[in-house]
Parts: sequence; C-alpha cells; structure tokens
Amino acid sequence: MKGSIGGSAITMYLYIRGNRITGKYYYDSIKQFIDINGNINGDTFYINEFVNNNKIASLNGNVSENMFFSGNWVSSDKNNRFNFNFSIYDSSSISKATIINSSLNIDLEESGKFESSRDAIVIENQRKSKVLDKISIDVDGVKSLDEDGIASILNNEIIADYNNWKNNLSEETDMTVKREIKVSYLDNKIISFSIDNYSYAGGVHGIDTSVAYIYSIENGNRIGTKLSDLISNPKDMDLINLMKNKLLMNYAERDFFDFNNIELSDTFDITPTGIKFIYPVYKIADYSKGIIEIEFTFLELKPFVNNNSPFFYLFE
Repeated sequence: MKGSIGGSAITMYLYIRGNRITGKYYYDSIKQFIDINGNINGDTFYINEFVNNNKIASLNGNVSENMFFSGNWVSSDKNNRFNFNFSIYDSSSISKATIINSSLNIDLEESGKFESSRDAIVIENQRKSKVLDKISIDVDGVKSLDEDGIASILNNEIIADYNNWKNNLSEETDMTVKREIKVSYLDNKIISFSIDNYSYAGGVHGIDTSVAYIYSIENGNRIGTKLSDLISNPKDMDLINLMKNKLLMNYAERDFFDFNNIELSDTFDITPTGIKFIYPVYKIADYSKGIIEIEFTFLELKPFVNNNSPFFYLFE
C-alpha cells in the first residue's frame, strides 16, 4: 500500500485476517520498518505502531470498501497529531496476495501434543500474467493456484504428519511443525518472501530455519540463490571486517565456534533498508544463539556488489 502521514510518503505491507490487522510500514525517506497491529470493525479501524516493541503512536479512522484508509496519527504522548491516508498501490505489478493457512492442534494428554501450521500464498493476478502465476506456484511448493485446492492440500499434508506421528507413538512425545510466509520486500522489479520454518519431533529442542525466496517480477525466475548473485568478492577483507564488526554489535567473539574464520553467509534477504544476511542455527554458533542475522545498508554494501547483480539497481 502507498500513502502519507502528515505529508510524508509511506509504503506499507498490510496483513488482514478477519477483523485483525498486522503488518509493517516505512517512511519512504527513511526506510526503517515500523510494526503495526490492530483491528477493523465495520468501516472503522484502530492500529497501534511499535518500534523495538515500544508503542510509539496509534492510527485510527475509517476504511472504505475499496480499502482506502484515512484518519489521524497520534503519538503516544499525545503531543503530535497528523492526518494520514493509504490505499492499495494499483500501479505495482503486485499489490495483493492471499496467504492461505491450515493448522491442527491435538492434545492426546498422556501421549503428547501435536501442533502443525502451514502457509501457502497466491498472488492476485487480475492481469492474467503467467509470470505471477509462476511465482505463486513455486514459492510454497504446493503447485496450485486454486485457494480451496491449496487449503485441501495443506490439510492433507498436516493429517498425514499427524497419522504418522500417532501411529509411531512409543512414549509421550510432542510434535510441532510450522511454516510461515511473509513478504519482506516488494518493488516493480523483485518480490522477496521470508519463509520461517520450525520443527520439533522429540529430543532436547526443535530446529528453526529462515530462508528468503526472491523472484524477478519480469520473468518469474528465482534469484539470489547464491552469494555471487550479489557480491563480487565475498573474501574481500574490508567486507569481512565490516561483517565481523556487525556480529560483535550483539555478540562476543567467544560466542562463535571460530570467529576468525567466519565467512559471509550465502543466505540473504532484501529489506527496504538494505541486505540482511542470515546464518542458520549451528552454522557459526551453538543452538542457544539461534538464527543469527546482520544487516548492511545499501550504502555500506555498495562497494562490494557485483556490477552484473540483478540487485545492483537497489544500490544506485
């Protein structure tokens, strides 16, 4: 969505389920995400916004049938108030997508608990673009564009996992499987999906993974699958030192298996601010550190970008 707050242009990703609103937005001049959540009740809505989990403001007003939001932005201390409006950005190649979710939670009491939640996504395609259909079919692995059919596929996958778990119970064991899909970046050239997975099937702990699926909107091909798609020389010492300095902003050298030999992760995602590099669990540190992420601004990373990269335009 596009709009403005107090005359300052904003870009927003909005997630609506029932009367619940969640999402994030950024000022086009600053490009730092602000988290939002709230509710729609009929033609009125109320949204709170947060930075680092701290509430900083609220937005409330009216929404029309064609999703035009307008009202007042009010700071938490009530000292600042601005008019705002935002609506679906129809000029974008992609302006709307449906996230389909299926879930199942069963507690067999003394035998254990089963929990599964899976997302799939279908990009709205009023222009009948084969490219957009190609992206929808590829990103979640479901290989379908029919929303009811996708829900059935997801349900069948979950039921199969449940039956397999139930038939192999030898002692009390919990099982959890989750897949969540969100849009992490979108412009007229690329769209990036952030896919978070969690699985637990007994043992000390489960496993978290976070991957990015980035697509060219021109041809529907997945891009950014290897580091050379972005960086000209991943072993550049200036780049390595910058990476290490970013790691040490939140960690100590002793937190890593071998700090001196850490390389730039070949898993990365696009954000409005820059490029986020993602280190899987156990890649450079033990499980307690979880997934480790560092972000470079476009300006910081520009000297190291491959001139032939499909992402080069982001740095210009």
